[in-house]
Amino acid sequence: MSDTGEDQLGVDNSISTFTSALWFNAALAGGFFSAFCVLRQLRPSVYSPRSYLVEKERQPPPLPDGLLGWVWTLIRTPDKDVLRSVGLDRYMVLRFLRMGIVVFTLFTLVAIPILIPVNLIDQLDSPGLNKLTMGNIRDPERIWAHLILAIVLSAGVIYYTFRETRQYLVLRRSYLLSPEYANTVTARMLFVPSIPDRVNNIEHLVKIFNRFPGGVRRIWLTRNVKDLPDIVAERQKHVMSLESAITKTIAASYKHYAKKGDTELEDRPESRIPEKLRPKHRVSNLPIPLPFVGRKVDSIDYYHEEIEKLNEKINDAQRSPESYEQLSSAYIEFNQQIAAHMAAQCVTHSREMTMAPRYIQITPNDIIWENMNVKSYERLGRRGVSFLITSAIIIFWAIPVAFVQLIANIDSLSKILPFLEGLKNLPSTLVGIIQGILPAVALAILVAMVPIVFKYLSKQEGIPQKSMVDLSLLHKYFFFLFIDVVLVSTIVGGAAQAISQIIGNPLSIINILAESLPKASTFFITYVLLQSLNGTGQAILRAVPLILSYLLPFLSTTPRDIYMEKGKCPTITLGTLIPSHTVIFVLGLLYSTIAPLILPFVCLFFYLSYFIYLYQFLYLYEMEYESGGLAFPRAIRHVYIGLFTWQLTMIGLLAIQKAIPQLVLMIITLVVSIFSLALYDKAFKPLFKYLPIQPEEDDKKPIAPSSERGDRSFFSSGSKVGNGTEEDDKKVLTHGDSAAEQDDDQYSLTTGGEDGGLILRRKNGNNSPTNNDYKRASVGVLDAYSARNYLQKRIHENEHPSSSNENVSQEMVISSARLMYEVESYMHPSMYRKQPTVWLPEDDIGITEHEMAKLRKLNIRTSNFGALAEHDGKKGQKSRVKVDESMYINGGRGIPGEMPTNDPNFGADDYVRHVSDSYALVESLALNIAM
Repeated sequence: MSDTGEDQLGVDNSISTFTSALWFNAALAGGFFSAFCVLRQLRPSVYSPRSYLVEKERQPPPLPDGLLGWVWTLIRTPDKDVLRSVGLDRYMVLRFLRMGIVVFTLFTLVAIPILIPVNLIDQLDSPGLNKLTMGNIRDPERIWAHLILAIVLSAGVIYYTFRETRQYLVLRRSYLLSPEYANTVTARMLFVPSIPDRVNNIEHLVKIFNRFPGGVRRIWLTRNVKDLPDIVAERQKHVMSLESAITKTIAASYKHYAKKGDTELEDRPESRIPEKLRPKHRVSNLPIPLPFVGRKVDSIDYYHEEIEKLNEKINDAQRSPESYEQLSSAYIEFNQQIAAHMAAQCVTHSREMTMAPRYIQITPNDIIWENMNVKSYERLGRRGVSFLITSAIIIFWAIPVAFVQLIANIDSLSKILPFLEGLKNLPSTLVGIIQGILPAVALAILVAMVPIVFKYLSKQEGIPQKSMVDLSLLHKYFFFLFIDVVLVSTIVGGAAQAISQIIGNPLSIINILAESLPKASTFFITYVLLQSLNGTGQAILRAVPLILSYLLPFLSTTPRDIYMEKGKCPTITLGTLIPSHTVIFVLGLLYSTIAPLILPFVCLFFYLSYFIYLYQFLYLYEMEYESGGLAFPRAIRHVYIGLFTWQLTMIGLLAIQKAIPQLVLMIITLVVSIFSLALYDKAFKPLFKYLPIQPEEDDKKPIAPSSERGDRSFFSSGSKVGNGTEEDDKKVLTHGDSAAEQDDDQYSLTTGGEDGGLILRRKNGNNSPTNNDYKRASVGVLDAYSARNYLQKRIHENEHPSSSNENVSQEMVISSARLMYEVESYMHPSMYRKQPTVWLPEDDIGITEHEMAKLRKLNIRTSNFGALAEHDGKKGQKSRVKVDESMYINGGRGIPGEMPTNDPNFGADDYVRHVSDSYALVESLALNIAM
């Protein structure tokens, strides 16, 4: 028992802080989970959209009904099914959480029975929970227990990181070499920035890169499209406004005719819309529309005219890409996957910082088009500015974080601010809530505000990939959490309890901090409690999306609105998710031997997080792009940062205790750990990015997926930008697009064909190409824009086939469409994006039919497929717009005539099927619907 009243108050506050946080968070978590178990079956659109929205091959196993029966089924889901359904990125997050479970469960079982008695029995009489920490040790001989366990945990972490990384590399190679990924354009793609003007043309790029195995298949020279994306976005806005105007008019017209009765059905106007119900709005040149400002226009007629004008303007721009300025970068597709990996590693230019750094395997929906012209030196400058701003944020954000930590100890805070002395007289339970709950909640709120700024800074660094921006965010956010949450809170928490002594004798800060650092553990125990119980409970309940699921149907009026509400899975960002896991791993390491009471709660965090994200990855979240698990090695690096910090802390504590033998052994452990990280980088780092020339299956064949289109099998989330097979090219142009794979002595690079593109031509002594030469070489057109022009002509030639040649022509159109998809994928979207379909609901009055006829006369694409405006005919009843479920379930047909712009699993085959389902195939492709 403590000797003084002040010590007793510290005991009460410490224990009440812990118990209040424990019971409060446990009660919240229980309520959140109970509510989820009930709502899971009632609101599948909120809690399990992946169970019916994604294509059947990627849907997770069905879960049984009932409140708790599904839990065991979920936990027993085989890894193969998880990987097939969620992809490698999310699967490796689960593997990392499992690593946390294994490491901390084993160490908890070993450390708790040893360290708690060693710290507690017959040692110092520290107040409250501090009796259980290393700071309560009086006998230096007992520190051997802490040292031995520290060595054991260090060895376990090193072993497990190496083991898991080897497993990851096996999975990554299987992913990259799987037929459904290796046969895509993405697998053979190389992005080259900072190209000098003299080299930035097809001829020079081919000479440089055609030396790699298989040679170059196609080149995309990036262009500055100026304001074209804004014009395309404006057209999209007008299409959505027109849909809204017509849909609302249909609802008003239903109500109008219901009031008049069926006797006036024949007296309806030709447009089917009563004149007084025609929608109107004001148009002005002001950047922000103001009420009663601008000319008043008929909304439907106005949007008709504007869409028609924008269509003409955009189509003219898309037909003449050469009019746009060329940028200093290019996308280069090789004929063989290994060539892209080799080209990315070779020195390609004699001038420093030129044509570097090169990126491989960029998917079209992963490209940041605004960063296509950022050169190497400019990128370095941007990264420097971003680093300075990030550092400033981390430093200055420490001020509010430090204040939050001070609140966590009212006794120490009242010594600095005497007017807070009265808080000490509050009931111990209330003091426990203030110290144990409010600071952790405030800290969580402060932390949540930072990622938005960090993501913007990462994008401004000139990184060309969204996935790499997420990886950059992952590092920034971790260091923010590590410095401001872990280090600052630890230092402030330790110093706060000795602040009066430090003010009296500043030179004593080293000894005082070493003695008081373990006392800061109570705050972190409550913080881990908050994250493991309250944080995971909120994550699984999803209160805000649940509320919105009841409100959005009232706001969704058009078929497009309903489709976007019902047909999309929420997405998740690994750049913020993974650091929230790695920082708990670091806290577990940091306090594992200093305050072992934290270990069970770290275990609880990883158990609950694994369970929740296993469910949410399988049944809830999708990702816009895949990186092949590249976030996992960065998470491992964060583990090593935590490992080194913990070992340095142990060295400091042992030095203060003057435990020299233990100190020497701990220094040796730190040196071995540093060497292990150096070995880790030397052994594994190249394999994280590049494929080995000697694939692993030569020694031990890894798991390989089926190449059948109907079975996406083990790896399902690779971006499928076309198939890129020689067979596809043969269907279009008799010969395969493998000219670069032939003997270089037999072919030369020349200009040919009506499109003027560079082609590979046989050296047959005849300068004029024969018909067969032209057919073979034209898909071998290296310039993507020229290849697109040729494919458009080919489609147009087969628009109206003769009856005797109909099957051949249709096959030609299908193959041409597939190649068109490949060719256009690495152009700026505004250079190929077609007018969004004006999607209207079919109605009984005939308004949609009449408006669609008017739109077709203006060459504006429109459809009423899968949408219906219903009305029961009763006076005062509102109409309802319904969308056919086939538009979005099981992968769905999607909005008629449009392709998803952010689905990493949508490929050329899907595109051809999508177009043929929405329209007559030949007719739609004749209109150049390529995207």
